[in-house]
Parts: sequence; structure tokens; C-alpha cells
Amino acid sequence: MKLDPCEVKRMNPTEEQDKILQYPEDLSIPKKNKRNTALLTLLSLLLVSALLLACSELFQDEPDSAPLPPPETEVETPSEPEEEEPPYTLLPVEKDEDSGKYAFRSAWMASVRNLDFPKSQGMSLDELKRAFERNLDLYELYRMNAVILQVRPSGDALYASELNPPSIYVTGDITKGLPTDILAYAVDAAHERGMEFHAWFNPFRVTVDKIPDLTTEEILATLSEKNYARLHPEKVLRFDDRLFLNPGDPEVRSFVIESIMEVVRNYDIDAVHLDDYFYPYRSSRVNEDGETVPYFFGEDEEDLQTFETHKGDFTDIKEWRRNNTYEFMKELSHRVHDQKPYVKVGLSPFGIWGHSEETDGLGSDTPTDSSETYHHSVFLDSRKLVKEHLVDYIVPQIYWAFEENAAPFGTLARWWNDVAEGTKVDLYIGHANYKLYENVKDPNWAQASVLTDQMAYTNTLQNVRGSVFFRLGYLAENSGEFSGSGLENLRKNNEYIKNHFSQMAVVPVNRNLPETMPEEPKEVSLKNNVLTFQDGYEGFEEKDKTRYFMVYQFPKGDQNTENPAYLFKKIPVVSGIKTYSLNHLDTENYTYGVSAFTRLHEESSVVLPLND
Repeated sequence: MKLDPCEVKRMNPTEEQDKILQYPEDLSIPKKNKRNTALLTLLSLLLVSALLLACSELFQDEPDSAPLPPPETEVETPSEPEEEEPPYTLLPVEKDEDSGKYAFRSAWMASVRNLDFPKSQGMSLDELKRAFERNLDLYELYRMNAVILQVRPSGDALYASELNPPSIYVTGDITKGLPTDILAYAVDAAHERGMEFHAWFNPFRVTVDKIPDLTTEEILATLSEKNYARLHPEKVLRFDDRLFLNPGDPEVRSFVIESIMEVVRNYDIDAVHLDDYFYPYRSSRVNEDGETVPYFFGEDEEDLQTFETHKGDFTDIKEWRRNNTYEFMKELSHRVHDQKPYVKVGLSPFGIWGHSEETDGLGSDTPTDSSETYHHSVFLDSRKLVKEHLVDYIVPQIYWAFEENAAPFGTLARWWNDVAEGTKVDLYIGHANYKLYENVKDPNWAQASVLTDQMAYTNTLQNVRGSVFFRLGYLAENSGEFSGSGLENLRKNNEYIKNHFSQMAVVPVNRNLPETMPEEPKEVSLKNNVLTFQDGYEGFEEKDKTRYFMVYQFPKGDQNTENPAYLFKKIPVVSGIKTYSLNHLDTENYTYGVSAFTRLHEESSVVLPLND
């Protein structure tokens, strides 16, 4: 019988010995003498013992760990390799809103009547591009950070639209198309210079100038066959011999919103900007006695029939009109933010919302006989829109001087500052730089520092976060359009404005929009006075993408990120470029750093590379 060593291992030695020494009962064993038997037994025991010892060594379990050294032996723990210090340091940005670093700066670029762009009708593609680039040069000259271009001046479009015809201010002929998609070009050109682009819409206007000698039907016949007003004459109202779409008609409001949303969907704009034209302003006319008297919309019951059809529970036609514009703005705001949460909605209303005496103390401390108010005349409750956060920013047109008793600039600026208090709506002030030329005979406007005095004053108001000028063309005093004492007044004031804007400014983060998460630039190095870096953002969230970089130039020993004097260079992100560089830096006297900004102007930490 052959023994299996593995089986032996599973038995104790005594049992094993018994089994090995047990003979089968039927086996015939020759008898031997007792001495040989004893010897055989001893040899068998020795053999089994040796076999058990060998088997136990062969099948013993492997040790769980390496043998421990003797107690007196010291074991050294391996040391981890030292981490290399990164070739840069991170400088957190601790915002100081009062530092002057944050301010919205812009000017309205009007297309209506060919005021600013395009300057004439029928320009070629190359002429249009050169003209727009010159306007961008002007924005940069004044260190502005946003463009506001009028893209739908009067029911027409400076962009490819399925809803509105090409603008006659571009084509010069209602039968012709645009030479290019001007809006697409303008948005890209503004972004390439690190500026925001705000698309400016006039919502309800159909015609701009008075045409007293033609009937409404005859005026409509002069418009493009694709114009909504011509296609739907029943939705057009006439006041002061001008035409506009009826805001009381729900279908009109829907059409205008769809016109705006077409742009929001198709273009990478930063904001929708609406001006002050909703219902028409008051005018004047000669009465039966030959006297010139004020003339208000509604006196001739222009929209009475619409009111009767759509009044719902309203009994006051003025309150109904205000509700029409409120519902329009409310739906537009929701639609824009649902489509693109990072696109702002802005409004530029008339500067006087209401007089205190007429509004139970809610309005401004302005005399009731000074001007019919926006709330009462144009029927848009701009104050309510701010309080309900239905706009992200507001630019009241405070087009008066400090000394004008009817509507003092300071009184109105303080009133709007109070309206914005406690809200997340950004307040920018609209300034009338056109009056520096047009009103030069008025001593209140014939001074060298009219607008810079206004901006110095608004800088003392907690909630004012920027300035906008009406309009861009008046910042180019050497364009050849101006002359005489008005030209000299423009020149002096424009120099003051340039000095006031001597340093770069960043658009403030809008608190009414979602937060964004900027990523620091990566691969940042500074060698041989050349700064190089790459975009650190690698995700796909549009709101978090890097829009531009800011290079800082700090004096040695001073790394204050909130000093606008240290903002050295803004570098916009360009598709297709991996590595950005900035040459000829003065590393002997300055420390350089770079940060990244999202499209909503949240800033990353500043990366300070070691100078190799």
C-alpha cells in the first residue's frame, strides 16, 4: 500500500502509526523470531517519523509577512520623496467694490437714421467692417468694456432674420438683403477685443419720423412686404403721425418677444437691451385757438377698442397699459433666462419715473410741472421691474444738469440709487453727452467737466456701478460732423472723460445671474521676460468657460489685485489658440501675474509664476 503524503498530513501521528502497523486479517504472515520482529518494528517507527517530518515541512503554510529581524536590530522606515515646489504661487482675489476696478462703461451705438453705424445706407461689406472696427477703436480709446449696438431700430433687422426684414439703414432699399450678417460679425469683433456685446432692441416702433401727409395705409405701403406692421395693419396704432405696434394686443407682444428670442438663440450676445420706447411719449399740437398745447397718447382713444377687447378685469385703461408692458417684460425676462441663464436683460428708461407728490412719496423730489413721468406717460413701471428683479440691469436716462431745477441730476441719481438698494439689479447711469454739443448755448452744459462731475458724484452713491453715454458719435469730436463752439466744448469734455477713464475697469459681476466657477490659467511660466500660459478650463459649461485673461503688473512688494492701476493687459480667449504669450515684460521692476475671467466676470486667483 502506497502512502499519500497529503493524506498523512491530515492525520495525527498516533493514528497514522496504528494504520501503518495494522495488517489485514486474512494476510498470512510467516512467523519470525522475536528479535527480528522487534528490529523491524523499530525501523518502521523511524521511517514513519521521518516521513511525517518531511511532509510537515513540505506543506506548512507560507508566512503572512517577512520574518521579523532580531529584537536588537533597528529597522529604518523608507522616507517619502520630497515634493517639488510648484513654479508659481496663487494670489487670491479679495474684492473691493469701491476700489474703482469694477465699473460698466459703454455708449449707445445707434443705427436709426444712420446716426452711428452704419453712417450711410448702401455701404459695401468692406466699408461696413471698417466702419465698425473704427467704432470699436473709439470704445477702446475711452477704455470701455461693453458695446451696445441697435440691431432692431424700427421693425427691421441688422441680422439674418426670418421674422423681420433687412434694415433700410443698411441696405438703402427695402427690396435688398444685407451684404453680410452684421450682428454675427459685430458680436465676434467685440468679443475679440474683450468687450461685452449688448443687442439693443426698440420693441414696438414702426416708423421714426412724422409723416403727416400720408394715411396709415400709405405709410405702411412704403415698408418692406415682410414687415410685420405691413402684414398686420390691424395691429398698428398711429400717434403724432408716427406708427407703432399695439402693445395691448397679446399677439403683438408675442411677436416682439419671438423677434428678440431669435437673436438670443442664434447669436452669442451678452445682453438683451431695451430702450425707452414702449407707448409713445407726449407730443404737442396746435389747438382750435391756435395755441400749442401738450398732446398725450390716449386723448384720441387710439387704443380704446383694444382695451375693450382685452381689458379682462381692468377698469382703468392706464393701469391696463402699464400691465401690458409689465407682462411683456416679465415674459421676456423669463424666456431669455430659460434659454440662456447667462444672458442679461437690461432696460434704459426715461430718467423720471414719477414725481413724489403724485405717487404717495414713492417718486423723485421733482416738480410736478417739470415733465410728464415715464410711469404715467409711457406706461412702463420701471421701478416695479427693478424691485421684482425682472431686469438684470437698468440705465435710467438722466439727461439733465445739476443746475436744472425741473430735474436736477443729483436728485434723480440719488432716487435711482435708493430704488436699487436691497436688490440684485445693477444700476448704470445714462449721460447725455450729446447735449455738450446740442445745448452748448446753455451755460449748464458749456463747461469742461460736466459729465466727469456727474460721474464723480455717482461714484459716491453705493449702488451705481457704471456709466453709459448717449451717444457714441459725440465721443469722436474730430469726425468732421461738428464745428463751432459746440466742437470746442465736446473736445474739452471728451478729454476730461478720457482722463476719468485713464485706467482699465472690469464689468461688475451681476448678482441677479447664476454664479460661475473660473479656473486659473495653467502652464504659467515667465522666462526671458516672456509670460506664457494656457486656459485652465476644460469643461463644457458655457457660463464657466474662460472669456478673457487679465495680466497684472505689480510694483515690487505690492500685490494689490484691487488697484486698477495694476491692470496691465486684457487678453481675450481666441478659439484655436492653445498657448498665450506676452513679451518684453519689465521683470526687474515689476511682478507679473495672470488670472482668468468667465463671461460673467467672475475672476480666478492670480497665478504668479516664478521668474526664471
